[in-house]
Amino acid sequence: MASYFYISFMPLLLCALFVIQASELSHSKVSTNVSCIGIEREALLKFKDNLTDPSRRLWSWTGEDCCKWQGVTCNEKTSYVLKLNLRNPCDGLEKCSLGGKIYIAPNKLKHLKYLDLSFNNFSTQKIPESLASLKKLEYLNLSNGGFYGDIPHQLSNLSNLQYLDLSCGWSVNSLKIENPRWLSTFSNLKYLDLSGTYGLDTKEWLSPINRLSSLEFLILSGCGLEDLPTSQHVNFTSLRFLDLSYNFMNSSIPPWFQNFSKLEHLDLSNNDLQGIFPTIILENSPWLRFSDVSGNKLEGELLKNLSIFCNLQVLSLCYNKFSGRISDINSDALICGQSNLKIIDVSNNNFSGHLPNQFGNFRDLEFLDLSWNSISGTIPTSVGQLLSLRSLQLSSNKLSGNIPESIGQLSNLEVMDIGDNQLDGVVSELHFASLTGLTFLYLWWNELVVNVSASWVPPFQTQVIFMSSCKVGPKFPNWLQTQRTLSALDMSNTSISDEVPYWLSNVLSDIEELNLSGNMLKGNISRIIGKKMPLLTLMSLSGNNLSGGIPNSLCMSDLLSFLDLSKNLLSGKLPRCWRKSQVDLHWILLGDNKLNGQIPNSLCYLEGLGLLSLHESGLSGVIPKCLLKLDLEILDLSDNQFTGGIPQFGQHSKSFRIINLEKNYFTGDIPPKLCHLPSLQHLSLAHNNLSRGIPHCFNNFLQMWANSTFYPYGGFMSGVSIMVNIKGRSLEFTKTLLYLFSIDLSSNALDGQIPEGLTRLTRLQNLNLSKNKLIGKIPSDIGNLRDLESLDLSNNKLSGEIPPSISNLNFLSHLNFSFNNLSGPIPSSNQLSTLEDISVYCGNNGLCGAPLLIACPRDDHNNIDRRDGHNTSQDESNEGDSIVVWFYSGLASGFIVASLGFCGILNFKQSWRISYFRAVDRIIQKFPLPWMITMLWFKRAFQFQLCN
Repeated sequence: MASYFYISFMPLLLCALFVIQASELSHSKVSTNVSCIGIEREALLKFKDNLTDPSRRLWSWTGEDCCKWQGVTCNEKTSYVLKLNLRNPCDGLEKCSLGGKIYIAPNKLKHLKYLDLSFNNFSTQKIPESLASLKKLEYLNLSNGGFYGDIPHQLSNLSNLQYLDLSCGWSVNSLKIENPRWLSTFSNLKYLDLSGTYGLDTKEWLSPINRLSSLEFLILSGCGLEDLPTSQHVNFTSLRFLDLSYNFMNSSIPPWFQNFSKLEHLDLSNNDLQGIFPTIILENSPWLRFSDVSGNKLEGELLKNLSIFCNLQVLSLCYNKFSGRISDINSDALICGQSNLKIIDVSNNNFSGHLPNQFGNFRDLEFLDLSWNSISGTIPTSVGQLLSLRSLQLSSNKLSGNIPESIGQLSNLEVMDIGDNQLDGVVSELHFASLTGLTFLYLWWNELVVNVSASWVPPFQTQVIFMSSCKVGPKFPNWLQTQRTLSALDMSNTSISDEVPYWLSNVLSDIEELNLSGNMLKGNISRIIGKKMPLLTLMSLSGNNLSGGIPNSLCMSDLLSFLDLSKNLLSGKLPRCWRKSQVDLHWILLGDNKLNGQIPNSLCYLEGLGLLSLHESGLSGVIPKCLLKLDLEILDLSDNQFTGGIPQFGQHSKSFRIINLEKNYFTGDIPPKLCHLPSLQHLSLAHNNLSRGIPHCFNNFLQMWANSTFYPYGGFMSGVSIMVNIKGRSLEFTKTLLYLFSIDLSSNALDGQIPEGLTRLTRLQNLNLSKNKLIGKIPSDIGNLRDLESLDLSNNKLSGEIPPSISNLNFLSHLNFSFNNLSGPIPSSNQLSTLEDISVYCGNNGLCGAPLLIACPRDDHNNIDRRDGHNTSQDESNEGDSIVVWFYSGLASGFIVASLGFCGILNFKQSWRISYFRAVDRIIQKFPLPWMITMLWFKRAFQFQLCN
């Protein structure tokens, strides 16, 4: 997009430069018969002696006639030096730069009108004050010259200046304007560019510039401007070009902008401008050709009256809050009588409605971007009339229906991006019939079926193909072998269930991004990963049936940053050839394969590694200690056969966020160094052979504190997942893993008490300490964990009462206290009342209260019904009496058969079970002791059956 803008306004700039130079130097030209003035030749030689010239650009600066020297222009009649053009001719490249110091001999170049030293490297000095001695100077260009420090106010003596360019680009050592008032002295100035300088970030920056009545070009991009005065009278009647982009202006657009009657180019992009965009600016600017207000917070239904855009060539509204309908189904609201538009970018707004039925008047349109809006309806067939179109971007909308075949007639089209919509239907060869220049093809995240013949040869040579989630298979697309310029290919989840073709590695030899995950590809992985892929940056082949070993050629890809080969049938050992030069490799996912062996020490050379996932990959041995020195954020080594002690995480790197070592054979205790990981948010050491107690310093996991600043891990990409034991089952977390806070130490041999400090981790959502040997009481402040959704303390040796504070856990949906030595009443709350399964409390014979239906000693029997939230009624009483009669009459004849059948029914019908237990409680109250003992035994036996 930037290149389109650059191409659009550069002719305007060049034209301005030509006019300015022609007017100032109309009486001068290079003449072979002119011999320069001796005093000026000496001044130029002195100037050269202070420069460094590594590329020998000034080799011609010898001899008597300085008017023949490269970059020097003299007056044809007087022989005075008028022009010195030493601009770097190599597009700013260092190899052609002049350097050293600039020496201007006083009163020696008195007739110089033009000086250009731009794009050189004078980083060792400030702008010399001696430039102020060039009184007749009309053109001064020091842009991107490497100068630093204050801009000398003595330049204000150059009263004849018409062109002044001191822009710094994005240089770190930029120039500073100490006091902008001196700028007002340039009464003849037509062109002013101070981009990248600083010192204008005051409320007074506009006042001196406002006095430049002749100003036609004003460029203040990236100057740190924070304020746009609203009440000031601005007299920019001659202004044709205004660029205030990349500043920090957070006001609305002031009314004086409507006075730019001659404005041709307006760029307010990448600020923080707010409020309704005043369309009167466009209505009062008949000469306006370029308008860019992208990257702000502007609002309004700007496309309501599109006639105001008809004179524009470039319109960019992207990344704002504009809204309103683009067009109704049958209207042509987007059509101008005669449109000059070449670029339309209104992406990333809130526009809705349908695409217009006619595009006929946009014959010159080259770039159309409507992506990331809420545009619905179909793509009209009239899009095929945009014969000049080079880029069509409609992605991330709500478009539906088929893709019109007329799109295949856009012979100049280079970019087609219609991904992430609701499009369906068949994409055939006709959709690409005349697209000979297509280089970027995005059809991703639609319900399209790509149906072309096996012998089809596309008319294009693409660089990028994204067809994720479209139906391309079941056969591997044969037409891909004709593409020789591929740099990115995404055919993930495209229903391909075929052998990898032998020719694929040749097609992918220069690939940069490759994603074939989520298919059923078969065959050896070497058919995809060739001997060398030097440009590879991203590779995802997960979720296939690929076999063979992991190719060592991946170690030769120095640009590789993301590697996912998980969920395949790969075998053998991990490569041992990883190198220090692979500094960009941040993500490695190789889990769910059939590997063997140990983690190689060469992985420690990958100093940029942030994620390592080897889940269920068949690896064994001891984890290399050097791995802990990496700045890993995510480590998943779960479900392997690793042995030894838990590594001393936190001894070196403190960057860990997620550590998953569950289902291995680790022994020993939990190292206290784990407490040195302040960013940790998920820790699982479950299903190992760990002993001793839980470190009391676990409360040092600061990321889990309520008042800590939480920054979600930004490195997640599609395919990253971790299995988490939560809510009584194993769940796979992908994108939501960023926001999970969990500790799982279950199924070990940990003893001692639960540390009170754990209750400070108020962001915890999952705490699982089950199946250990923990003793003592449950921490009384367990209710501080207000975000807790799953709590499992079962199968330990905990004693005492359940703390009443547990009633504060309003998000709790899974609870398990079973098989401990807990006693006393079960706390009640609205949330706990939803957990009616008595198995939550099984194996704790001292517990009483709902939902166990066992009255606590301090309560009388009649309160049981009230605690359950039910009132005793006459119907229930009658029901209890009928059950008593039934019980007496059938007990002697068929106790065993009846009890087994009835228990089976109660096992599956909770409401019957509750009614039955209530009736039994009434029987216990009404009948003698032997019957009461019998019924209590029956009730306990059935509850034991449910718990087991």
